[in-house]
Amino acid sequence: MTEKRIIAHRGLPTLAPENTLANFELMPQYNVNWLETDLGITKDEQVVVLHDDYLDRTTNGSGALTATNFKNLETYSAGSWFAKSFAHAKVPTLDQLVQFLNRTKINVNIELKAVIGPNANALADRLVAQFALAIDALDPGIDLIVSSFNPIMLLKLKRLRPNVKFAVLFENHTFYEDWTLIMQAVGAKIIHPQNEGLTKATVQAMKAYGYEVNVWTVDRIDRANELFNWGVDSIFTNIADQFSAIQSGAKERTEGYGHFLTTWY
Repeated sequence: MTEKRIIAHRGLPTLAPENTLANFELMPQYNVNWLETDLGITKDEQVVVLHDDYLDRTTNGSGALTATNFKNLETYSAGSWFAKSFAHAKVPTLDQLVQFLNRTKINVNIELKAVIGPNANALADRLVAQFALAIDALDPGIDLIVSSFNPIMLLKLKRLRPNVKFAVLFENHTFYEDWTLIMQAVGAKIIHPQNEGLTKATVQAMKAYGYEVNVWTVDRIDRANELFNWGVDSIFTNIADQFSAIQSGAKERTEGYGHFLTTWY
């Protein structure tokens, strides 16, 4: 049976603050070879790794990322909210992310965040242009998927790098009958549906169109097993380290984590 992928959602966020280099550096220790992470852009056009539109949740700064200059962002901690031992962690730059990936050869799904604010479209163009150059600098042996909830972001990149593998993210409340229209308009071959409420019939419909199906965010091992047996190709999870332990047969590290995956790996 084809190997199914476990994709670390923002790294290993139960072990270290999400979307930080301190987090990503743990992945090789747990034999996790797929990372999902996010790109945004500052007011002065520095592309960085951050999930939210605002700084408040994952840094000790505040306000919109697109209203913040990078020199100010550099002064904020991206880890003190998680634990004092991570107070030194900073919001990584795109360049730092590429350097990490090239050194570790970890495969990556990069989500392009929608850009907000009065200069949103111009900043989005700058984000995409810089990311296109970063793709060129990425080791060609690294498997790359580029995803977004916003089809406009994907189309902007597609004009510059048409051969990238594109994926459209869908939340349940945005997944209407026109999902096929959105997929076809983008020219995406990969779909990322939300886990909650996803049914076998919907997965089968996606597969019938020939799409690769990667589901977010799955933190129950028995649910992952069910999805994989329905034909799902990958899952995004906050507990990739636990899945890795199961796959490696290290049962002593997985006691209490739920059912063992026995039918797909």
